[in-house]
Amino acid sequence: MNQTTEKPYSLTIDRREKAVITGVTDVERFDENEIVLTTHGGRLILTGTGLHVASLQLEEGKLLVDGVLNGAVYDGGAVKRRGGFLRRALG
Repeated sequence: MNQTTEKPYSLTIDRREKAVITGVTDVERFDENEIVLTTHGGRLILTGTGLHVASLQLEEGKLLVDGVLNGAVYDGGAVKRRGGFLRRALG
């Protein structure tokens, strides 16, 4: 029997000022206007102004973002990728 178990992921936005993302596997890039990351649900692009990565816990798959959030878009399905920005930077 071949069964695929989907890993959990979530996106919670509080008053467009804070976001909590779980199921994060990699952060591709970020600046004050855009954060691009990979989750178990696929590539996620957050847009806004004054975006700040308040906390990143890749071991737990959790990312906290502060700033004014204007948009969140999932780009495709689950993606398996190696060697994103933070993995390369931190070794």
